[in-house]
Amino acid sequence: MMKPMHFFFSLFFLLILTACSSPANPTLLNYEQSLVRADSLANIGAADSAHAVRLLADLHREYDRVKELSGGKRVRLMPADKRKQFFLGAFTALMIGLNVWLSIRDIKFSTDRKHRRYLIDLSENEQRLRNNELEKNELQECLKEMSLTDEEREEVHRSLTNLMVHGNLLCDENESLRTRLKDYENRPLPREAELLKERNERISLLDSQVQTLTSTLIDRDDVVERLRRQPKFLSDKDWEHLSQLADRVYDGFTRRLTERFPSLTPADLQLCLLMRLRFTNAQVATLIAVSPASVSQQKFRLKKRLVQEDGELFKNGETVDVVIGEC
Repeated sequence: MMKPMHFFFSLFFLLILTACSSPANPTLLNYEQSLVRADSLANIGAADSAHAVRLLADLHREYDRVKELSGGKRVRLMPADKRKQFFLGAFTALMIGLNVWLSIRDIKFSTDRKHRRYLIDLSENEQRLRNNELEKNELQECLKEMSLTDEEREEVHRSLTNLMVHGNLLCDENESLRTRLKDYENRPLPREAELLKERNERISLLDSQVQTLTSTLIDRDDVVERLRRQPKFLSDKDWEHLSQLADRVYDGFTRRLTERFPSLTPADLQLCLLMRLRFTNAQVATLIAVSPASVSQQKFRLKKRLVQEDGELFKNGETVDVVIGEC
């Protein structure tokens, strides 16, 4: 944005410079051209008559007179008077100062923008690493399930390898970001970054308050309280109650989930419901009468179905719990 401004001011300066100058007497230029032609004719003998000589002498006299009146200047642009020169000098100094100020502002703006970008990237990478670690734990738990097919087991191993590679890349990137941020340690935080930090803190506080409120609404439910304290295999009546609770607290959760992912099976929907109500893997295992490793396996298969519905999911290393929690 600044570079076009610099160009604009430079162009404006040239226009003012042109406006503050005036063209020289055109008679002087015409006589200069006439003298050149006459001298050339005389030199080659094409004009040797007395009339031509007198004409040439008259041209010289007229040329000298006009040249004397013009002060002997042969330039097309004559200098402006002192008043114009003063304003031109003041304007030139102003333009130079303005360009210097804009250049300094450009450098500071670019530096602050890099500082903000480094801080944001570092924060986002830290969150990705936390999600990465949670996902690895899920997959490692999934490998304990003996009912996995060879193909599924191989796929889990590939996912684990990809997570480790991605995690190493994130660690290297964070190390590079921290090294770059050392250059800003003695500098005050940019005003925009301070505002962004304050806004994020307010958002985090509001999110925390909302989470606390919803958690209270869920945890104070008699059925949920009983199931957390003494998990047991859920009956149809329990499933219906939990579904109504999730829809009430999370504004039609089951409807929005089925509309966004229509290919989910009833078992998938039940798993998503328990995940949204923040039951742990161990609790889910008891509620649906399977092992904790089977829960991890079901989450792994659920993730594959979700990706088939929306290929943009899990691009930033989110876990299944995070994705379902945002539905």
